[in-house]
Amino acid sequence: MSNKITTFQLCSLMLINDIFVIFCLGGRISAATAAGFSIGCLIQLIAAVPLIYMYKKRGTLSDCGKIAEIILLGGIILWGGMLFSMLMKAGTLVLIPFEEVGKWGGIITTALIAVVCLYIASSGIKAMARSAVIAAALGAVCLGAVTVSAVIHSDMGNIESADSTGFFRELSKGFTLSGGLAGFTVMLGFVKDNIPRTAIGYFIGKAVITAAVLISGVLVCGGIMEITDFPIVWAAQLTQPFSVQRIDSLFLIVFTVFAVYSISVQASAAEYLVGEVFPFIRRYRCSIILVIMAVVGAVSGQWIYGNVFTAILSFGGLITVPIIYFIKRKISL
Repeated sequence: MSNKITTFQLCSLMLINDIFVIFCLGGRISAATAAGFSIGCLIQLIAAVPLIYMYKKRGTLSDCGKIAEIILLGGIILWGGMLFSMLMKAGTLVLIPFEEVGKWGGIITTALIAVVCLYIASSGIKAMARSAVIAAALGAVCLGAVTVSAVIHSDMGNIESADSTGFFRELSKGFTLSGGLAGFTVMLGFVKDNIPRTAIGYFIGKAVITAAVLISGVLVCGGIMEITDFPIVWAAQLTQPFSVQRIDSLFLIVFTVFAVYSISVQASAAEYLVGEVFPFIRRYRCSIILVIMAVVGAVSGQWIYGNVFTAILSFGGLITVPIIYFIKRKISL
């Protein structure tokens, strides 16, 4: 009971993870990207219905057995590694924008962020969730400023100038970047409020915020998409809604904070599962998990199908967990 969290805290934790992924999204984006990602969120909500029903019936992950927990653990660790990889790639533009710093600068910065993640994740799920609300509020201010400025000052023709790669391709891309579903599967079980309302609110909020951020990026960078590595990062740097304070300075803070919480929530979920699957490991679980995630992140840059495999495990865990539960309990949907 000590780790029980509220609806708003869960949504803050998971949305931070989702928006950080959008920050690190590379390549071209278009209106089709926003549509594909948002509709993908609604499909994920439909896929999560059995899980929602399981938790509503007061089922737990322990009731599903170790196989389901191992699937989730694998998905979470791989996704944590992908987050580290995204951080190192996008961080070269946001955190270390100087060529002379070189690769070691990125490694040192990533290591420092990992240390902060260890501190936050080790404080417990409830404490992490409480502080995540503050981080989410900070992010909302930044994203709101960028979105409003993009709508007011950008050329609407940028939406048409941004090349579209097709709705279904963007939909599949959204699913390959949905590795956070494994962490959601674990964290939803800690919610003390109305489970169905919490899940519905999260996925709808994810769809709306994702669409708003992506459309803002298209409005700002639609005309220069061919030379933009990370369109959302560039959109934040090019947008200056305040006459005194540059929005990219605020974005640097938000980017770093979101990176910390994105990795921390995955580490906390994995630590819980390690305790369930390997109860003999009593100490340094969080440290071990973060080291494994960092190693996965270091090698995943060359792993072409890494996101796809991670998404399969995460989405598979979301579906497999309630199926195993209902088979074991012989509960009819």
